[in-house]
This record gives sequence, C-alpha cells and structure tokens, in this order.
Amino acid sequence: MRHQSSYFPSGITRFLIILSSFCALDLLSWPIFFSYFLWVFADRSNFLNLDYLISQHLRIGVDTFYSYGLLPVFLQHVLFAVFGRGYWPMIGCTIVVAILLAVFWSMFVRSVSNRWIYLLAVVAISPLLLGGVNPNFPYSLVELSMLFSLLFLLRGRPEVALAISMIGCVSVPSLPLLLTGLLVLYLVVDWWSEGVRRPSVLLRRLAPGIATYAVLAVFLGTFFSFRSMLATALPVMGMKYYYVARNTGFNDLISFLHPPGYSFKYYAVYSFVTPVAWWVVSTLGLVVLALFAARTMIRNRKPDPRHAIVVFCAVIQVFFACFAYRNEGEHFIYDPVTAAGMLVAISVFPVPRYRKRLLILFACIGLMAQASQIRHSLSSWKETSPSSLTARLYAEPEYPSEMAHILQIAATQKVLLMSNATGVHHFYPKLMPVNSWFLVSGLMAPPDRERVLASMRSADVIVEDTVNPPWFIDRDPEAIKEVRGMCLTEVTKHFQIWWKTPPDGAVCKANPRQTPGNAVANLER
Repeated sequence: MRHQSSYFPSGITRFLIILSSFCALDLLSWPIFFSYFLWVFADRSNFLNLDYLISQHLRIGVDTFYSYGLLPVFLQHVLFAVFGRGYWPMIGCTIVVAILLAVFWSMFVRSVSNRWIYLLAVVAISPLLLGGVNPNFPYSLVELSMLFSLLFLLRGRPEVALAISMIGCVSVPSLPLLLTGLLVLYLVVDWWSEGVRRPSVLLRRLAPGIATYAVLAVFLGTFFSFRSMLATALPVMGMKYYYVARNTGFNDLISFLHPPGYSFKYYAVYSFVTPVAWWVVSTLGLVVLALFAARTMIRNRKPDPRHAIVVFCAVIQVFFACFAYRNEGEHFIYDPVTAAGMLVAISVFPVPRYRKRLLILFACIGLMAQASQIRHSLSSWKETSPSSLTARLYAEPEYPSEMAHILQIAATQKVLLMSNATGVHHFYPKLMPVNSWFLVSGLMAPPDRERVLASMRSADVIVEDTVNPPWFIDRDPEAIKEVRGMCLTEVTKHFQIWWKTPPDGAVCKANPRQTPGNAVANLER
C-alpha cells in the first residue's frame, strides 16, 4: 500500500525537479560532458569509428570484431546520416536519455510512494541515477530498457516489461538477458499460480516479448546481415575478451572497493566520498531484503511485483559483482537499477516504522558519495580547456601542442596514430584511419588484424598513444616486429613517435614502456 500525501507534487512538477537536478550535475561537470579524452581517446571514439567500418561494407561482428548489440549501432548510423558524424549527435542522445531518465524517476517514485521524502531521496542521489555524466550510448539504452521494465512490472504490466527488456538485449547482450530470464520466470510462476494453466494463456502473456525481439532481430539482421545478428545476439564476444584475453579475477572490483597503496585513514574517507560505501550498503541491503521478499512470495504462493523487483535487483547486483564487473567504474552503468531496487525494498520493509530511517540513511550515504564527483568536476574546470586543435573539447594543456606537432608531421608523412581509441582520424583527417573497432588482441577478428598490419607497413610514422595504449602492438608478434624496426624519436606526455626513416640528426631512444615487446628489444641493445 502506497503512503498517501495530498501535498505530493504533480507529475510535471516531479519531472521538472528531477530533470533540474540532472541538468545541474551536467552544468557543473561541463568539461567532463565535453571531455576531449572521452570523445577522442576513449570508448566513444571507438563507437564513432564503427560507422566508418560500416561505410567500408564490413559486417559488424563478422568482418570486424564487435561485442555489443546492433541496435545502438543502427541508431547511431541513422543520426550520423542525418546530422553528420561527430560528437554533437551523440551529445543530443545524452540529453534525450537524461530527459527519459527524468520521466522514469518521476513515474517510478510516484509508484513507490506518495511521500515527499522519496522524491527528496531521488534528488539527493541523482548523480548516481544518471549512470555517469557522459555515459556510453549502448549502456544508456541498457539503462533505459532495464529501468522501464522494472517500472512496468511495478505497475502490474509484466508482459510490457518483458517486451521493453528485449530492447536492452539487442543493445548490450549482458545483464538485460538476465532480467529477461527473470521476467519470463515471473510470468510462468504467475500463470501457474492462477490455477487455470492453459498453455495458450501463457503464450499470450509471453507473446509481446517474443514479438518485440523477433521484429528487432529480423530488422537488424536485414540491415546488417543475419550473420552479424547471430554474432552479437549473445555475450559470446564479450566473454571471449574477458575470459580469454584478460584474467578472470576480481581485480577491477577490488580496485574500486580497495585501491592499493593507501593508509587506513585514506580508505575510511575514500569509502564515503566515493560510491563505494553506498554501493556496498546497497548490495548487502538488497540481498538481505530480497530474502524477506522471497519468503513473503513463497508464503503467499503468488509472485508480487514489488517483492519480485527487490529479488530481481538483488540477483542482478550479485551476478554483476561476481561475474560481470570487469572494467574500472563499470558499476555506474547499473547503479540506477541498484537504486531502484533499494527504493522499492525500503518501501516494503517488514517493519514500517524503520522505513523512513532506512531511506534517510540510504540517501545520506548516496549524497556523501558525490564528493569525489564534485572534486573531479572542479579540477576539470581548472586543468582542462577547449581549443580549435581539440575540436572545442576540454583537454589538458599539453594536447594542443602535441597534436599540432603530429599534424605537422602528417603534412609530409603518412602518419598512423595507434590508440585503443580508434576514431581519432575522424577529428584529424590527415591521420591514417585505424580499420578496427579496438586495437586489442582479444578484440580483433582475423580480418581486423590483417588490415591493421597493412596500415602499419604502409605508414611512414607511427604515433603511439601512451595514455590509452594499443595493446595490439605490445602483444602481436608481427606488430612488435614492425615497431622494433622503427626509430623512436620523441616521447611526450601522451605519445611516442616512431619513424621508419628518421629525420636527419634524430637520435633513436629506448622504449620507456615496459611491455612484452620491448623487453627483448632492450636486451638486444
């Protein structure tokens, strides 16, 4: 039973309050929102480069490696066709996502409770509900899909929830697949508990989800090729990377919870001024409260939307922590789902008089967790600035001069800039393109490798990004051989410059990066 309050704001008021908090965060974090590093030298650059690979008629997931779903690639392709390639169309997507998230949270908080304190809690932890200041587009679709699925389940529409979850499955086939499986289980158990167990009734309830996935799969398969659809339908590509190319331990999760090399005093402060304490409390809280929710449903012998959401969010969070946390900061993607689960869990806590206290504790810990984000945003204002050489994006002061020097070389030489961010050539057309999604051995198909090696052989100069290093030239034997035959003439803060035929008077330096490839070379010297 929802708590009633005649003073609870209207839907449009709730929406504007929440959207205002999101806008305030983005304005405070403007240099991060328009970060040169994020758009040019991080994952967003790789996603931009996918559109260049499509223009070469390469089949995604077949001729070039790709580990996400096809829906975000298609939407991006349409936007680029209409507005042109670049970061502005994707900035537009980020704004639309923020608006849709504000719509979700305004609807969600009303469905959970009519008390002002729940709305205030959402505003207090609003930075955690955005999934990051500048989220990666595929994961924005995942967030929206999972969150609106939970909303429709909360409102007693599990069939619609299942259909919406399918959007996440063709965006990033990872945790949305788990949520889809849980929703199917919910529908089956609910159908069984009704007593009238006709298969036709169950099929009708599953039909919206099946039809949604079928339509999306046929459409995307027709547009990209059905081999691409099959290659990206399951998380096989992502698992190949994480469980073959990388270790399978908990290094990234441990680094988030307990970064090495600091004192106990540092950890005590770090836990509360970052999302660590909030994340741990939410994870443990979801697990405990999910046990109560499961017991209630077992006793009633019928699934209940609110209790089911608590159980689902707990299962997703535990699965994420144990099996899917494989990148630094990845928790931001699913923090909104965790928060939604905790808000519902608190609203159905078995002892009503403790609900308000738990909510205040939850919101206060979440509010304190924003200190590190505020500090990061303020330092970005001080330490970065836009310029024409950085596409008017906010960059560290060394980048403009370093890029100007690289472009000067590119005026007379064929320059290949190699970075794990492969879309740099879009911003600097004088540079040779890198015809692969990533430059990581575990994230390259055989045709990717051959195209990259061909580019390395034809280049006069190779510029190596040392901030986001291309693992390919550290580990691939042919790439190592190619680089070892060149002369390293310059080492700057962000780059190393290799020449096949060095300029007159240039002195060849030893590679300062400790990699498997240069260890042998240094011994030979």
